[in-house]
Amino acid sequence: MKNYSKLVKLAKNGLIRTKDVSAAEIGRDYLRYAVEDGVIENIAHGVYLLKNELEDRMFIFQLKNSKLIFSSYTSAYLLGLTTRDSDVFSVSAPLGYNNPKLLHTHNVVREKKDAYGLGLSKINTAFGNTVKTHDAERTICDLFSPKYTGDKFVQVEALKNYIQSANKDSVKLFEYAKILGIYNELKIRIEVLL
Repeated sequence: MKNYSKLVKLAKNGLIRTKDVSAAEIGRDYLRYAVEDGVIENIAHGVYLLKNELEDRMFIFQLKNSKLIFSSYTSAYLLGLTTRDSDVFSVSAPLGYNNPKLLHTHNVVREKKDAYGLGLSKINTAFGNTVKTHDAERTICDLFSPKYTGDKFVQVEALKNYIQSANKDSVKLFEYAKILGIYNELKIRIEVLL
């Protein structure tokens, strides 16, 4: 077995990227050898995971699907608005996006140009990797959209936590609600909780 210590030192949160290997002037063949010897595994194009490391599913999912933005109950979980996690991700995609494999395994909502990217934010996963998600205001709008088919408990928990948050932006929330066509519904829900 070859000495992979230089390669392993490049790992960040258990991940090694081909571009970092090239920048460190380590031959790319070492990646192939390391895979063959069971030191790392290829998890996405140009991305490898050290053996015995926990996989950051959210980060890897976005590496493989860069146009998708975590939304609805998934962004609520990432933002700490709900405690409910799910193996099925909720994501926003641009209108026309088509990946049949994802449609059967995750909740993909296709959005028109004016909605796609509205409230785009970035947040670190529990592993410290940055992923694209919707901000808190857009997340609340997603949870009360007619397209939402998830757990009602998540809706209520997220809205209560949002209302109690010191970082809430009610003006932005209602601007988003108007753009997304859920202003009246959301206003009624908030009035009931207040």
